[in-house]
Amino acid sequence: MSPADNWHENAFFGLHYDLHPHADDTELGRETTYDHIRAMLEKVGPDFVQYDCKGHPGYTGYPTEVGSPSPGIVDDALAVWRAVTRALGIPLSIHYSGVWDTRAVERHREWARIDEEGNPSPHYTDRMSAYDAELMIPQLIEVVENYDIDGVWIDGENWASQPSWSAACTAEFTRRTGVEHVPRKPEDDHWAEWLALHRDLFVEHVARYADALHKKKPSLTVCSNWMYSVRQPEPVAAPVDYLSGDFDPSFGSDRACAEARFLSGRGMPWDLMAWAFLQTGGQDWTLKPLPHLCQEVAEVLAQGGAVFVYDKPQRSGRLVAWRQELLAGLARFCRKRQAVCHKTETIPQVAVLHSQSYYYRHNEPLFNFGAANQPMEGALHALLENGYSVDILNEEMLVERMGGYPLVVVPEQDLLPDPVSDALRAYVAAGGHLLLSGAHVATEFPDLAGVKAVEGERRDAAYVPADHGAVPVSGPWQVVALDGAAGIAPLLSQPDPELNRLDTPAATVNAVGAGKVCAIHGPVFAPYLAAHYPRVRRFIGDAVEALAAPGLIRRHGPWWIEIAARKKEGRTLIQVVNRATSGRQSPNRHMVEHVPDAGAFTLTVPFSKRPSRCYASPDEVGVGWTWNAGTLTVTIGGLAIHNVIVIE
Repeated sequence: MSPADNWHENAFFGLHYDLHPHADDTELGRETTYDHIRAMLEKVGPDFVQYDCKGHPGYTGYPTEVGSPSPGIVDDALAVWRAVTRALGIPLSIHYSGVWDTRAVERHREWARIDEEGNPSPHYTDRMSAYDAELMIPQLIEVVENYDIDGVWIDGENWASQPSWSAACTAEFTRRTGVEHVPRKPEDDHWAEWLALHRDLFVEHVARYADALHKKKPSLTVCSNWMYSVRQPEPVAAPVDYLSGDFDPSFGSDRACAEARFLSGRGMPWDLMAWAFLQTGGQDWTLKPLPHLCQEVAEVLAQGGAVFVYDKPQRSGRLVAWRQELLAGLARFCRKRQAVCHKTETIPQVAVLHSQSYYYRHNEPLFNFGAANQPMEGALHALLENGYSVDILNEEMLVERMGGYPLVVVPEQDLLPDPVSDALRAYVAAGGHLLLSGAHVATEFPDLAGVKAVEGERRDAAYVPADHGAVPVSGPWQVVALDGAAGIAPLLSQPDPELNRLDTPAATVNAVGAGKVCAIHGPVFAPYLAAHYPRVRRFIGDAVEALAAPGLIRRHGPWWIEIAARKKEGRTLIQVVNRATSGRQSPNRHMVEHVPDAGAFTLTVPFSKRPSRCYASPDEVGVGWTWNAGTLTVTIGGLAIHNVIVIE
């Protein structure tokens, strides 16, 4: 699909409503009237809407003739939503659960995913079964034919996918690999190939229904929820039209922080969805306050993406008016920022590698995180909190683009493919600045690190010095001997930086060609994600500063102010997001009720010539600026939740 045909290319703010119809429903559509739905949508003014079709239970909310309609359908709500959106001139997409289809598996046990013990799943379908051909694709085409929808947002997809030991899958494994013995557990031979087969089968599944839908209606946009996000970091191969995901109901800002910085580099239209509600302490779901939602979507706005928000209708299909008023407030917050946020492009600053090779060796099959994302996300948090603008790139993106980045960070990701390792060496030789971390650095990159690993010498735990003190760090830490590098921080056995120094550095700096490499010889980024100890953040900040990478934009002020260096239409747009909260948060207090003003802070921006203008938009706050010898210094009087410093 060309950009001109893709309505999502220019969509900015959307709404999502789903009910996941089930067998116990009794009133679906009873209060879904044209006048009511139109009045509620006109309150908010979305660019697009996604409405319910089939959820994880597998029953449809419309009267299907292909699969299983919920017995609780009173009126056809989807027909009403189609009529309203057509009258308003906005696209209508549907929410449809794919891999997860409990009803399909109830009716067709032969479609069920089979676990390693031979047990069929009660919920998940097998990718080599007839599910796609006999139910999913015919049902989606039925919806296109009957309602002329504009898009499909397929849920319950990669995150619901698991390996299947069905006869068809095991035979396909042997056919594709030539391996007769099918592994059953990670310790078995060919486990990696077994998982790779199932990831391929998932991509083929998406391609099948995308091709069928595009053939039926070429302008239809197809999206598989969370495909090609952080949890699926390989190059885009399936013919999807945009990328999307719904972040966590609680603490969604953290999920958005990483996902937005990865999706924004994919070169495709994308959006992220905030849940309008959350659940805490075993209580029922309740709506979030407006500041909470604004802070979550600010992470997406700052990276140039589109946003949409998920609200639940009543089972009858009625929308709650006061909830739509709150969503209208969120829409106003976003619209106010649209001109200086939507479809911006990055100004390359710090690139953090999200290696799919590393990720798929350590994640939970097939596409779920486990601990595999933790080093990358820890690096993201530490760098943002030290005042830098950060992008997340997979292997191919990094190899292609790293030459444009002043600083590249490879956080605790070992056994990189040779093309990536070679590209890192070429980047440094040409003048790049590289930060590597992990106990493997001394053995995999001794030439870059300028050290030699002392064989058999590792420490399981230690301390590192920072901020006139020290902080514990988990291991392993590699004992190294300097071989051209200079030590910039000692490893400590105990917390006294003067008395407890070990005869090995925690971090080193080495000049290589025209560039420079800082190596941290143990894990700091995954532990930082786990605990966010301030002195670990300071230790990482000191390591970055030791590289003295030129050309970096920097925030000077509280760690909870994030920046994103972006550009659009010839203007530099420094996005600033305030991650602070008033009061306190805890395991039984997830709500953000108020975001306190961050107070004054400063930006330093390398700028070759004096700008003609520098100001804040859309919130008018005091901005003072000076330019001297290629550096623009901007003082900002305060920050509510999100603002943009515009430099012309």
